[in-house]
Amino acid sequence: MDFDPPSNFSPELMMRDAAAYRPLFYDPNTTFYNGHDDQHPRRFNEEVTNDWYDFLDGKLTREQIAAFMLEGKKVAAIANSSSPKVKAFERFVRLAHQVDNYACTPINPWSYYNNPQSDTPQKTSEELVEEAIRDYRAETNAFLKNRYAFQALKALFYAGNRDAFERFFGEVEPNMPRNTLYYRALGYRAGFYIEVKDFCNANLLYAEVFNHVPAMRPVAATSLTLQDEKQWEQCLRAASPEQKTALWALLAFRTGDNDRAIRSIYQIRPKDPLLSLLVIRFINENEGRRWSLIGPPTKDADPKANHMKEIPRETFDLIRRIASEEKTENPFLWYAAAGYITSWSGDYDGANSLYDKAAGQMKAGNKEAADQLRLLRLVNALSRITEVKGDNVERLTEELRWLYKQNSYPGYGEGGMRYKTAIEQSATYLSTLYAKAGRPELAEMLDHSSEKIAQPGVVDKLIAVLENPRTPMEKLIVDMYPYTAEEFYFYKALQALHADQLIEAEALMKKAGKQGMTELYTNPFNDYILDPLDAHTRKHIKEAKVKYTPITLIQKMREGEAKIARGEEVYNNSLLVGNAFYNMSFYGTSDIWRVPLLNASIFELVPCYAQEMVMTSPAAKKYYRMALKAATTDEQRAKAVFLSIKCDRNDCYLGPIRGRALCDDQRYMNQSNSPNWLDRDGFGELMRYANTQYYRDVIRECGYFQLYVAKHKR
Repeated sequence: MDFDPPSNFSPELMMRDAAAYRPLFYDPNTTFYNGHDDQHPRRFNEEVTNDWYDFLDGKLTREQIAAFMLEGKKVAAIANSSSPKVKAFERFVRLAHQVDNYACTPINPWSYYNNPQSDTPQKTSEELVEEAIRDYRAETNAFLKNRYAFQALKALFYAGNRDAFERFFGEVEPNMPRNTLYYRALGYRAGFYIEVKDFCNANLLYAEVFNHVPAMRPVAATSLTLQDEKQWEQCLRAASPEQKTALWALLAFRTGDNDRAIRSIYQIRPKDPLLSLLVIRFINENEGRRWSLIGPPTKDADPKANHMKEIPRETFDLIRRIASEEKTENPFLWYAAAGYITSWSGDYDGANSLYDKAAGQMKAGNKEAADQLRLLRLVNALSRITEVKGDNVERLTEELRWLYKQNSYPGYGEGGMRYKTAIEQSATYLSTLYAKAGRPELAEMLDHSSEKIAQPGVVDKLIAVLENPRTPMEKLIVDMYPYTAEEFYFYKALQALHADQLIEAEALMKKAGKQGMTELYTNPFNDYILDPLDAHTRKHIKEAKVKYTPITLIQKMREGEAKIARGEEVYNNSLLVGNAFYNMSFYGTSDIWRVPLLNASIFELVPCYAQEMVMTSPAAKKYYRMALKAATTDEQRAKAVFLSIKCDRNDCYLGPIRGRALCDDQRYMNQSNSPNWLDRDGFGELMRYANTQYYRDVIRECGYFQLYVAKHKR
């Protein structure tokens, strides 16, 4: 996701048996990792399907089992089977479906507003409870007996009969295998304890469920009931060591008190994998609080923000001590975590020392662990650099090259190594350092922005380094940058064109490579009343019979300007040259500016450094006014005036965003958002030629002019 919080510490790779704990990894946006717990109707579908498939000895496919049992579909292979096991399966499923009618009652979330009682779940009927118990007692097959026992307990739970549930549970518990069904039944039993406010026993049962059924860990985490410290201590006294560690982990999940939980679990069972889970959650949560994970420690103006970023000294020392004692089941993780928080404190040498110890605990051939450690070392090395000095950045070139080759996705929560933050923040941080070092071109290449390109002289510096990178780091940056020297030559050529410096524009365009030789679809010397801004106005634009490229266009424009200078057909040549300039703009037909460096679908998104060039047409207006002076008929004058008016209109459109066009956001924010150019002199001038056909054509096609005429006829 684009809104992923920053992270360099990958829980899926740092946690052994990560899949079993994945829902409990830290997620800043939802209760559980990468989402909410919405698995209730289907949490065990795969497991129960596989269990029945094994029991049926392949007589039915998994798909047939799932269709009949989970979807309630008719399956011919079941209906037509004579196998005793298949018949037993069919009979069991029919009972289970009846129980599920009470257990899985669909709830309409809006029903309260219509009838608060309408969706109250019905209790299991006594007849169905008795049938399930009879089936359990009559069954002799261990596999089936186990499942009938669970269905009976489930029916009793949804009947709300706690006493009968306890009696039957006491009957079946000695013979129930300690499998998923048993722990699911413990969950029902815990629910009854909560009903009578016996929260301690409920919590102990949820601890059992948490320890033994990974799929139910989210259920246990949300079901833990906390009252006060006295109740908590009572639960701990009644708990086994295994239950205690689960309770502490659940407490940390619910309250965020990782320090206390880690300390307590470490005293009870140092090799408990829950320690790994909690330290990973602690690291990921604190990454999100810091936001910037590359660079020296910083202070915010807001004291609360600083407090959030600070790691309590007790926790800092605890993590480092646990790492150094090497008693956990994953010493590599603990040394890596200790090194990471040490780096946050600004002790980069201390962090490196801990990373060395992590490397010593890493299993040979574990590439994922090696890459994780390599990433943390690189982040540490970058964070200690506060200015570009000597070859301090150059020395990191190969490590940065390795980093930038990595895929920044999958995103947060999708598994795999978390490279995304390091890729983005390292480039941004180095960009800041290069800007301070007087290398704005490298700053731009690492962190592209319109404002950087707009700085005086930056484009020429970009061309220089793109054409001749001198150091390995510069070569790496050039390889990463999405634009080429040829694209900047093209941009400079357009700048020269905008300024009517055609000789310079041609010379630059010849350095622009394929962009300077790409054929233009339309004839740029044609003019139109309507600009081609949408499908309706584009339909009159035709493909050119004679194709121009940017280079040949400039050459043709030079010919036209030369003819004007010699006084040859000044009106026609002025219109043609003016049209060429106009059609190079955002509103024209040539789309010459629609290249990756400049392109945008709406004018507000044209890069600020190019908006003045793309959005206005001063050279076109100059030549249209020349045409007006040379005109000999009212038809000619009407056309020259109207085309000139279009240039004024476009300039007025740029008004509200001219601050942005100057890469000045503050000026942009202070400008009006309502350009009004209808009352300018242009339309009044055009009305002098109301006797012409061109005037009537404009009235027919131009809505703005229609408004102006209507206003001034009143």
